[in-house]
Amino acid sequence: MAQLQKPGSDDYVVQTLFSDPLAISADNPGPGGHTSLEACVDYCAANDCTECRDWIQSVYLSLDTGNQVDITGKFNGIWLPTINAIRDAVRQIPTLKEIGVNTVSFGPDVVTREVEAPRSVGDNLFRFYVRVFEDAGFNVHLVPNPMHWGHNDAYLADLQPVLLDWAAEAEAFDVAFYTTFNEVDGMNDSIEETSDWLQEILPQIKERYSGLVCVQPTQAGLTSQKLDFTGYDCLSSFFPLLVPDQTRNQRAISDFVAEAQRVKSGYASVKHVMFNDVATFSGGNWAETTIMEQQIRAQAEGRTEYSTEEQQADIFADFLDTAYPDIDGCFFNNWTGFTWVGKSAADVVKAVYSQQGMIPGKATDSVWATPGLLELIERVTLDDTERGLIFDLDTYVGGWAGLCFEPNPASPGPFGCTSTGECMECFRENPEEYWAWCLERCDGG
Repeated sequence: MAQLQKPGSDDYVVQTLFSDPLAISADNPGPGGHTSLEACVDYCAANDCTECRDWIQSVYLSLDTGNQVDITGKFNGIWLPTINAIRDAVRQIPTLKEIGVNTVSFGPDVVTREVEAPRSVGDNLFRFYVRVFEDAGFNVHLVPNPMHWGHNDAYLADLQPVLLDWAAEAEAFDVAFYTTFNEVDGMNDSIEETSDWLQEILPQIKERYSGLVCVQPTQAGLTSQKLDFTGYDCLSSFFPLLVPDQTRNQRAISDFVAEAQRVKSGYASVKHVMFNDVATFSGGNWAETTIMEQQIRAQAEGRTEYSTEEQQADIFADFLDTAYPDIDGCFFNNWTGFTWVGKSAADVVKAVYSQQGMIPGKATDSVWATPGLLELIERVTLDDTERGLIFDLDTYVGGWAGLCFEPNPASPGPFGCTSTGECMECFRENPEEYWAWCLERCDGG
């Protein structure tokens, strides 16, 4: 049996091209002759056939990457670090527009384990989501991301082919920003070697991509003042986690604003300085287990890293009041443990973001919330290997559910769980207690 093509690339050969594939009706039927979008999704969920894949490819081709708004003010962003977060944000496009979000920051997963050489996974799916956001009007800050569960164990030279390939993808999709990749100074190279590499790869990226090229260092990389940003158009640095400690937050904000001003005054090419991963932590299921470790230690010392919904709103207000005026944009993290959309903090963000104007609504904005549509797209754009490698916190917490051994009846994990799946359920239900057990038994997990 011939292998079915995967939609989501220009290499796909369409046998049946559906016109206006998201506006299904009696006059514009979809796969199987169905006359509603919901019926088409249900039909294709049960039929993995060429006609349905052609329909999904038709959706892909119908998305217009030229719809991005021209931003003359600040880049008001949201950071989407996992495929789960991207999917959730696509469903909430109307809400993001109402808040005043005009830029989304995300990028393909880069894996270094269980593969012969570093590679990005889920390329067709990530291409799809780039087109979805751009068609809706958002600017895309594209960031290849190896910073998931130990995938920072490679050298920069090993990643270079992947990063240059995605620079060409960024050009093809006309994305607003292309970043060398997430936390560039977090790999095996020294900070001095990282600085040299940034200068070596920059002309190669610019051969492939004509837009704004960014650097995205860690907090330590930025404050070290050892990275050479010469020739780069943009700095998008990760920001310290904001906690219910106003003195600490004000110090962090002041320090980072000073660093931003230093970079802009020291590098004539850097026109935009933005802060990424701006967030408070409210607990829950999250991959950054170091945060759980910090929380456990903080509790032992009588303090907390957690924020209530009200504290989150107050902290965001302080950040926007003291940092936002001196930078060119920011990206608030919005995923499990850091969610702010739908909470009080969203109103705080909206009050500031919306002053820059809002992206106009489109008739198709609400289509992405159609039950099963995004799951169908993900299913047909990923092969079995990619489904196992792509970073999805709902099904993966590193190794054997975050443990240093495979749980089984003879060697159970926290709460007596005896399989990876069962342990994952325990982790979701009791993340702090689960991770405390891991710290004690696995020396840090």
